[in-house]
Amino acid sequence: MRFVSRLHLCAIATIVMIFYFTWVHQSDYFESKVQAMWQGNTHRIVVFGNDWSDTRSYRVSSPASSEIAPRDIDRGEVWVETLCKELQCDAVDNFARSIPSDADTVHVGSLIDSILYEQAKGAESNGIQMTTDFKTQVRQFLTYDKGRRHIPRRFRKVENEWTVFTVFFGLWELMEYSSLEKQYAMLAIENSIEKLFQNLDVLAAEVDFPLKVVVPRMVDVTILPRFQSTKNATQEQFAETQHLLVFLWSYWNTVLLQTATQWAKGQAIVPDPNTLIVEQVRVGQLHSKQISDASGTGKQAPLFQYVEQPCLASKPNDGAPGLQTAAVEKCEDPSQHLFWDDIHLSGNVNRLIGEQAASLIRENQTVNIEAMQGSANTQESKTTEGANFGLRFPPGY
Repeated sequence: MRFVSRLHLCAIATIVMIFYFTWVHQSDYFESKVQAMWQGNTHRIVVFGNDWSDTRSYRVSSPASSEIAPRDIDRGEVWVETLCKELQCDAVDNFARSIPSDADTVHVGSLIDSILYEQAKGAESNGIQMTTDFKTQVRQFLTYDKGRRHIPRRFRKVENEWTVFTVFFGLWELMEYSSLEKQYAMLAIENSIEKLFQNLDVLAAEVDFPLKVVVPRMVDVTILPRFQSTKNATQEQFAETQHLLVFLWSYWNTVLLQTATQWAKGQAIVPDPNTLIVEQVRVGQLHSKQISDASGTGKQAPLFQYVEQPCLASKPNDGAPGLQTAAVEKCEDPSQHLFWDDIHLSGNVNRLIGEQAASLIRENQTVNIEAMQGSANTQESKTTEGANFGLRFPPGY
C-alpha cells in the first residue's frame, strides 16, 4: 500500500512538473510574440476622416468586402500613407470610411457628426444612408486602443513611442450644406467644427500620451470635376452655387483655423492643401502661355498636364443613352492628372499633401502654441497658488 502511494505521488509530481514547464514555455512564447509585435508598432499614424483619407485597410468594424472598392495601383497612395513614409512610421491605424462602392441607395460620406447633419438638413435627410461619422470613429479607436494599454510596459519601447492623429473632414459637409440658405449653412459649419474639437477633447482625456493632431484645411470643392459637371445646369444657377460654395469653403477654413488656434488640449498642425493645388494649376496655365512671373513660376514643366479632366471619366456608349450605359474610361498616364475621378485627388496630389503635412510636423509648426502655453501657465499658477496658500489664524489662537 505504501509502495502504491509513493508511486502515485511520483506520478502526480511528474504530471505537475510537465504542466508547469509547458505553462512556462507557453508564457515565454506569448511574451516574446507580444514583445515582437509591439516593438514593431511604436510609431503610428491614426487616421480619421472620409474618402480622402481612407486606406481601405481597417483595424475594427471593417465594412463588408462588397462595400470596399478595390484599390487601383495606378491611383497611387492616400496622403496619410505618404505621411507615414515621410515620418518613418510603423503602422497606419485607419478608422476613416468611404461611401460603400455597392451603394444602391442615396449615401452621404463620412461627416463630423451625423446628428448635426440631420438637424441641418431636416426633411431632406430622410431616407439618406450615413457613413460612419467622426464621433463613431473616435469611439472605435478608443475601444481598439484599450488593448494597447493592457500590454505590460516592459514589452513596450515607451520612451520611443509616438502617435500622430490625422483628422480630415469637410468634403461632404460643404457639398451637402451648399443646398441650405447661407445663414443656416454657416451655422452648420460652426457647429461641425465645434463638434470636431469636442471629439478631440475626448481623445485628449482618454489617451495616455500627448496629443498631436494634423487637421488639414479643406480644398476648394468647386474645382472638383463632380461640381464642374453641373455646368450643364443654367449658367445663372451654376454661378450662384459656385459663389456660395466658395464662400462656405473659405468660411470653413476660417472657423477651423481660428478654433484650432484657441485649442489647448494638444498640438494642432493645420496644413493648407489648396495652396499646393492652386500653385500647380497656376504653373500649368503660365507654362501653356509660355510666360512666367517674377519668381520664375511658369518656366518649369507643370507637374500635371490635365488639371480639369480626371483620369477616370464616364463615357456614354454610342447609340445607348442613359446613365446605366455609361462606361468608365481610364487615362493612359494617371500621374499627369490632378484628379483620379470626379471626387478623388490623384496619387501625386496626395503625395504633395502628405509631404507638406510631414514637413510641418518636423518643423513643429503648430498653430496653437500660445493657447497651449497659456493653459500650461494657468495650471502652473494654480499649483503655485495652492502651494503658497497658508491658513492664518486670528490673534490669540
